[in-house]
Amino acid sequence: GLGISVVHELPGVGQNLRDHPNVRVPLEVYDDFPLDPHAPRSQTALRYTAPGSQHRNDIQIMASSFSSPISGDPLEAEGIRFTCILELAEGSGELTLASSDPHVQPNLEYHYLEEPWDRERLREAVRLCVRLLEHPSYQGMVKSRITPTDEELASDEALDAWLRLNVSTSQHISGTCKMGPASDPMAVVDQYCRIHGLEGIRVVDASVMPNVIRANTNATTIMIAERVADWMK
Repeated sequence: GLGISVVHELPGVGQNLRDHPNVRVPLEVYDDFPLDPHAPRSQTALRYTAPGSQHRNDIQIMASSFSSPISGDPLEAEGIRFTCILELAEGSGELTLASSDPHVQPNLEYHYLEEPWDRERLREAVRLCVRLLEHPSYQGMVKSRITPTDEELASDEALDAWLRLNVSTSQHISGTCKMGPASDPMAVVDQYCRIHGLEGIRVVDASVMPNVIRANTNATTIMIAERVADWMK
């Protein structure tokens, strides 16, 4: 539909978009709490396995000593926050072209939280944050919870609605040119990152991961590139 001729058709290209969906629990602090936008913000994190999960460490809660509004000035203080991160979501999205111009941002359809299991795990993580705030260490620090409100926490349905409104990307998009055997119709590259059915072209980035890893993607992407560079020497 964009006037681009097809050289080789692989239906998996752009499919299987994986990410780490996250939601923030921002907290208002008392006036004597130092809010420095230039100081290290996240130095403590909790990684754990969600109740009933078969996948180890599929949830992370990150504590940050500075929080700015999600769509505002990153140097503007709103308080501190917890960030609840789903490290291994069941749901996946897709990437499609918006233009034949490679410089135009493509369409990213994340399809966050369409799977009930994804919603259940994030609900549990948010409620764990609320319980953590009952610890005495927070009493002289946190003035109030900005969001979610008590009403939004009152039922699974209300919390699901809050999750859908507030879920965001961790900027760890992976999987849209996934690695797999030629027998998998949705695989794009083989174990050497070579595109199935073509010669002399590889994909070497986070898109070849069949699923997003349960950690930040930077180091793994560097490792993939180093490995492929050795093969190409």
